Amino acid sequence: MATAKSAAKTAKKKSPVGRANTRRWITRAVVALIAGVSIGAGAGVATVSRLEPGRGTGVDSLAVMLDSIAKGRIPKSSAAERTAERQRVADSVKNAAPVEVADELIAIPSLADLEEGAARNALIDAGLQVGEVQFQLSPKAAGTVLSTIPAAGAKVAPETPVTLVLSDGRTGTDTLSRPSPTHAP
Repeated sequence: MATAKSAAKTAKKKSPVGRANTRRWITRAVVALIAGVSIGAGAGVATVSRLEPGRGTGVDSLAVMLDSIAKGRIPKSSAAERTAERQRVADSVKNAAPVEVADELIAIPSLADLEEGAARNALIDAGLQVGEVQFQLSPKAAGTVLSTIPAAGAKVAPETPVTLVLSDGRTGTDTLSRPSPTHAP
């Protein structure tokens, strides 16, 4: 009995192998953390130097940004710089050539009662795209076009997707229900 208790006490103590394993995993975690931070910082510097090529090296820009954050302020542009930027944008909008949209609009063709394949071809030939296909209860043959969204005749920009609403070929009557039996008097 004494040997069983001493064996249990020995089992409860951590073995040196367990401690070595723990140390090994902690060391690996620290190395992975340092590698991750280094790779992240390098990628950040590369990104800054690529996005801001005129501001010297990426390290300089990063140092200025980090210094500003550490001081608790982000450099702001002056009121004169903001006004000049707004005026530049307003001038570019004012001087932009007007877009002639009315000449480029396409009328959606009437596709009612066409089969799906013929309707798709007609849309593509008209310079439009086939959008989604929806099905609706209808006694017409399955795959027959019932309508389009936007509706036929509407004018849209080229390459606009048009939704086809097709018949599913069902009449809408429930085939599982039976008429109630009539009771003879």
